Amino acid sequence: MKLAAVDLNLLVALDAVFSERNVTRAAIQIGRSQPATSHALNRARALFDDRLLVRTGGTLELTARGRVLAPQIRRILRELALVIDAQQSFDPRALESITVGATDYVGFVLLPYVFRLLQAVAPQLSVRVRNLEGPDALAPLSSGVIDLAIGTFPRVPASLRTEVLFEDRFVCLRRKSRAQSAHLTPERFAALGHVLVASPDVGKGPVDYALAKRGLTRRILASVPHFLVAPSIVRRTNLVLTTGQRVAEQFAPQLGLEKFPCPVALDPFSVCMIWHARSEDESAGQWLRDLLRQATAQLPPSKPVRSSRGASRK
Repeated sequence: MKLAAVDLNLLVALDAVFSERNVTRAAIQIGRSQPATSHALNRARALFDDRLLVRTGGTLELTARGRVLAPQIRRILRELALVIDAQQSFDPRALESITVGATDYVGFVLLPYVFRLLQAVAPQLSVRVRNLEGPDALAPLSSGVIDLAIGTFPRVPASLRTEVLFEDRFVCLRRKSRAQSAHLTPERFAALGHVLVASPDVGKGPVDYALAKRGLTRRILASVPHFLVAPSIVRRTNLVLTTGQRVAEQFAPQLGLEKFPCPVALDPFSVCMIWHARSEDESAGQWLRDLLRQATAQLPPSKPVRSSRGASRK
């Protein structure tokens, strides 16, 4: 039997009939019509392959199977009611603190919207944000040091749950200059000086793998661990940066930088929230994840990037 095929209302009606031993009174108890309740009883009999209640004289009596099922169904419905009531009565203002792990990209793009929502619903809540990077970035989540992780992670352990919040695309930034080539091929792009944003123990990024497929290697002249450091380097140099479009959209006008599509095709990347299975059904965890979904919905849409210099993606 597939659980998804079981109608919860069927169990509610059956519990009422078990309790009242009368279809009409059971219908009144659950606010349904007598024919609908009678139909539910017939469906329950088919589901459990048993008559469940039989008429003896002027009353309905439980069969042996019915006597076993009655307390089990009552317990299931009571436990479900407790779960629902707990969610409805959960007050985030009762929380004292939470700890979230995030990359600096997420901190820049999403967290301002998260904190704006928190100021409205839980202004006293203390939120600690830990930086996440490297191959063991999610270890604090598995150990319970952080409540939730947000970012882009290539490998997620099976014990963790993942949900995509939004996607972003890679774009490039460089200083505006009349001397720059109007037609930037992958070969010319690779020959430029680049800023790489990556953890010290990684050393390569998506651009490197895309260029390698063409037999090309770019010249990395600056390697930094944080997205937000790199645009200022580009502003003062002739280096090129490949970064998330949502970061580029904010820094380009502030620093006088030019945005242009990457001359090699790069797949979009997903920003996910990740949590441990132990918090799957916790009220606080569910509330926090819903808050992140609301914050994500407030993100402004990204605009298509077009180059005035005719950058090529061939």
